Amino acid sequence: MLTKIIGIILGLVFISFAGLQYNDPDATVWVIIYLVAAAVTILAAYGKLPVIVLAIVTVACVIGAMYLWPEKYEGLEVGGGDIKNIEEAREALGLLLIGVVMFLYAIMPGRLKNETTPLTTQKADHS
Repeated sequence: MLTKIIGIILGLVFISFAGLQYNDPDATVWVIIYLVAAAVTILAAYGKLPVIVLAIVTVACVIGAMYLWPEKYEGLEVGGGDIKNIEEAREALGLLLIGVVMFLYAIMPGRLKNETTPLTTQKADHS
């Protein structure tokens, strides 16, 4: 039950992050990223995704964060340095946060032994 509550809270956090992208030059990309992260987090919390999906999202987020990481880290506050470096650091850290959440749901105790793929667990109708 706690896993589901935490998943809903994290999903809402990611939705709020999507809402904060309104003034970003590439807002559409980041709104989509955060809304997908919210959906995947909630689905993972309810055990509706296979571990492989969570692993793929985790790896993609880590690779994306490494790609976006600024050449020179200047903090996260506007006015603390070059805005391009600050924006890249924020985006990279956002991806890392998503990746950590997905990784934690993927390694959650008991997940592997109880995992079922939703598409393969439906019984065929033999009427």
